[in-house]
Amino acid sequence: MFFWRSNVLGASGKGHEYFLKHLVGSMHGVIGTDEESAGLERPKDVVWREDAPVGKLDLMVNIDFRMSTTSIYSDVVLPTATWYEKHDLNTSDMHPFIHPLSAAVDPAWETKSDWNIFREIAKKFSDVAPEVLRVEHDLVMTPILHDTPAELAQPYEPKDWLKGECEPIPGKTMPNVTIVERNYPETFARFTSMGPLLEKLGNGAKGLNWDTKHEVQLLGDLNGRVIEGTTAGRPKIDSDIDACETILMLAPETNGEVAVKAWESLGKITGRDHSHLAVGKEEEKIRFRDVAAQPRKIISSPIWSGLESEHVCYNAGYTNVHELIPWRTLTGRQQLYQDHHWMRAFGEAFVTWRPPIDTKTVRQVLGKLPNGNQEILLNILTPHQKWGIHSTYTENLIMLSLNRAGRRCGSARMTQRQQALSTTTGSRCSTSTAL
Repeated sequence: MFFWRSNVLGASGKGHEYFLKHLVGSMHGVIGTDEESAGLERPKDVVWREDAPVGKLDLMVNIDFRMSTTSIYSDVVLPTATWYEKHDLNTSDMHPFIHPLSAAVDPAWETKSDWNIFREIAKKFSDVAPEVLRVEHDLVMTPILHDTPAELAQPYEPKDWLKGECEPIPGKTMPNVTIVERNYPETFARFTSMGPLLEKLGNGAKGLNWDTKHEVQLLGDLNGRVIEGTTAGRPKIDSDIDACETILMLAPETNGEVAVKAWESLGKITGRDHSHLAVGKEEEKIRFRDVAAQPRKIISSPIWSGLESEHVCYNAGYTNVHELIPWRTLTGRQQLYQDHHWMRAFGEAFVTWRPPIDTKTVRQVLGKLPNGNQEILLNILTPHQKWGIHSTYTENLIMLSLNRAGRRCGSARMTQRQQALSTTTGSRCSTSTAL
């Protein structure tokens, strides 16, 4: 298992103690397990094992420039370059600028940049792949996606074909099914070049799609083209700067021509002309050397709901209001009621205030690690879960007595009222913690 730039053990992993026990097979801090078999309801879609095996991955590799917790428990740590030793890009939907990472000095000793590490792995993998892997075919299941007509595939109560509630129909009652060809010996050749599907299918996101033939041609002129082999004639993505240029060329936020096409694609859905939001920057194409010389402001894009304007600061929902673009909900409107049986089952279908819930994760560990003092129960309302996960140090005996307890929201469990809060103030999570 490969980890890259993610401190899965100790920080980003939810349930770090269980990772240590069942994944790594090391000392752990699992507590409060004696009540788990006391009649509590468990998921029925998986086989539950009372005595789960203590784990030990055959090989765990981490790619990181920090000696993070994941690095400490890894079999191999591939030292990657830091911010000032490599070329990269940095931005987000709330950033009005594209920021570069520029190599001020060469990486130390055997250190390589992330791009070059993956490039070397791809090269070696391609060399040895023919021993066991050639051209293979995988059956890939793709979930019914947001921002597509398939969202309405089951307009009322969703039914489960696995339980015999309906017929299995790909794209309607079950995921789409696709046969994908994997040419493993050509992994390196394909990793370092642009494939033909961008010209065939175009590019897009959030339910939008636009033609990219011109951008592929320009990228070949900029990066050069592969001279020989199975990818001959394709634009090169050989170096880290080539990869950055590929992103900058294809993204509407950094290529005005693409931005105009993206807004036009949205206009076909809304029936309105939105291209005026980018047409003034249609000739602007931001290159890597541009952002290396000076951070450049991005171009307004329909992928985000705000504008990057000299007159309007980024504000979520701005284009929905001023361009009459439907909200990304099934109704196209702002919703206060979520008519979904899961939300209704938890009493969370309607936005309203309720007192803090009992996460049922604190009481069972109270008194388990006595230190002569009574525990203090904290309810934390925070705009970021880093206060719950990034402050847990499992190598510190004192911190081991800190129980993270349960979160009231997450990627799949954010309540309806929290979704309403996050619309205007950012995601807010509540964590109960026992000290």
